[in-house]
Amino acid sequence: MSLIDIHDLRKDYVSGDQLTPVLKGVDLVIEKGEFVAIMGPSGSGKSTLMHILGFLDTLTDGSYHFNGIDVSRLSDAELAHMRRTQVGFVFQAFFLLPKMTVLENVMLPLGYDSLSATERHTKAVAAVEAVGLSHRRDYPAVKLSGGEKQRVAIARAFVADPQVLFADEPTGNLDSKSGAQVMALLDELHRAGRTIIVVTHETATAEHAERIIRIRDGQILSDEKVTNRRRAADDNGELGK
Repeated sequence: MSLIDIHDLRKDYVSGDQLTPVLKGVDLVIEKGEFVAIMGPSGSGKSTLMHILGFLDTLTDGSYHFNGIDVSRLSDAELAHMRRTQVGFVFQAFFLLPKMTVLENVMLPLGYDSLSATERHTKAVAAVEAVGLSHRRDYPAVKLSGGEKQRVAIARAFVADPQVLFADEPTGNLDSKSGAQVMALLDELHRAGRTIIVVTHETATAEHAERIIRIRDGQILSDEKVTNRRRAADDNGELGK
């Protein structure tokens, strides 16, 4: 059974009498443990696809099964539960709470779990350590560099052990060195067995993935294996302090 299986997926937006088709019959299968990049120009539908896959939006027609569950049949409350427990998100704009510390930001997704305060703290400390930021653990987020903020966002995304980590233009607001460090971290998470789906318009970012899916005008143009994957070492992307 595939982790993600969509067939003839369609998404329309309606504004008054105007109907705008955004996704026009997308077929896609993603297996557990894959590292997939979704590419396309602005307006291609790639972010809409990610939002549907991540339970942030709903499809208009077609089918979407996540780990065997028919997502189209879920209620709003069930979708919210799936969003909290099955997926993690990393966005271009970070979306950290600036006055909270690194550790407090990473602990946020654990507030919904039936964990003790000690367990939440232990998991968050381990996640902060995994992204190389133990020395910044008690810093408020506002004092971090852009690359450090994105690493905190990644720690927050995986601290609750989601099935999939979605990264939407994760290097878009970063300089080349910080971007390489972020991709090194995603590479490391993938090698540890996590499923990673990156949405990007940057070829260098996409080439870290195993597959590149190209979308234009709401349809998949190509779905190809990456024969010469870019590695973190190629970008001097080791995690630095």
